[in-house]
Amino acid sequence: MAQNPSIFHLQRLSQRSHIVITGRAAGAIWATLKALDFRDRWVLIPANTCYIVLWAVLKSGNRPYLIDIDPHTGNISPRTLSQCTIENPAAIIPCHMYGLSAPMAEISAWAKARNIFVIEDAALALGAQVDGKPAGAWGEASIFSFGHGKIIDTEIGGALLTDDSNLAAEVEKILAAVPAWSEYHADLTNQWNAIYWALHQFEAENPRLGELYPTLFEIYGELVAYNLTPQPPLPEAFPSVIRIQRGGANASRLSNSLENLNANLQHRAKMAAIYDDLRETCPVWTPERPAGSILWRYPLLVSERHRDNLLQHLWENGVHDATRWYPPLRQMLSALRPDLLPQETPGADRLGAEIINLTVDERVGEGVVREIARIVSAYFEKF
Repeated sequence: MAQNPSIFHLQRLSQRSHIVITGRAAGAIWATLKALDFRDRWVLIPANTCYIVLWAVLKSGNRPYLIDIDPHTGNISPRTLSQCTIENPAAIIPCHMYGLSAPMAEISAWAKARNIFVIEDAALALGAQVDGKPAGAWGEASIFSFGHGKIIDTEIGGALLTDDSNLAAEVEKILAAVPAWSEYHADLTNQWNAIYWALHQFEAENPRLGELYPTLFEIYGELVAYNLTPQPPLPEAFPSVIRIQRGGANASRLSNSLENLNANLQHRAKMAAIYDDLRETCPVWTPERPAGSILWRYPLLVSERHRDNLLQHLWENGVHDATRWYPPLRQMLSALRPDLLPQETPGADRLGAEIINLTVDERVGEGVVREIARIVSAYFEKF
């Protein structure tokens, strides 16, 4: 039987022996923790990662612990790991936030010395180089995402990557039992995206909003894991809110996108260079960008005093896909697991209060990006 061309590309890209295509990357995390038979164990995750990583850990029957991040890099670091006092954690899921390479060599060494299983979250870093290896080549397992807005966007889809044939087989077995993506999942996803977009805007200012999270997790938690269906998606963009169509991942679309990944990454680098020029004329900055990094979106940092006003200014001037991902997960975790010790994450809190994400993907050309930069500059001319 001919090999799935997407799997061939992913093996070449990640240098991994075994690839399991999944309905979403979170499903791969959930299934991996289940396959390892971790139960009620601590799993370390970045304090500013996507909420779905937190949900996957909870759905697997384990306890998430938030590792604070360095606000200058957006990632966990040896310094923030040194502050972890949790005894005998089972796993760690470091992420390359915004496509910026996390220090995986040091993180992996730290974890190996403590017998901690590493799942590298490369959902935002497809095609990056990390400490001399491709993103996705670190840890005992790793994940990619092909969901909405990712480096390669097929609306849904992800992959587990590993060199452990037994783990790959067990993950496949576990995922075989989850439902296939359907109209029901599309509707559920659209509902949750709209709710969370509104909710996370104000959860820090109004902590009582966190009281909604247990009910929402009960309603929408099943979105952690599903399988693919063969129907192609029909993308539709709504301002500020991700909306998913009633389709599935298109295998040929994924394969073609992987073949053209280099052009995709070159475009992102070119757009990022335009935003970089803002640092010369405006009081803005961006996290450190290690060699080999790519950008999922451009992480523009601005003082907390200006961030929300600048974001509103961008929206009012038609830049509807400017966002402030990712908010710290403290409020959500405290609401979902109030039995766990409260966790302070000042680094993630600071980054969450300063971040604006600007698009760099192939939907926008140089003219659009220069206009976005002009709008940012125009905001600061008032001060």
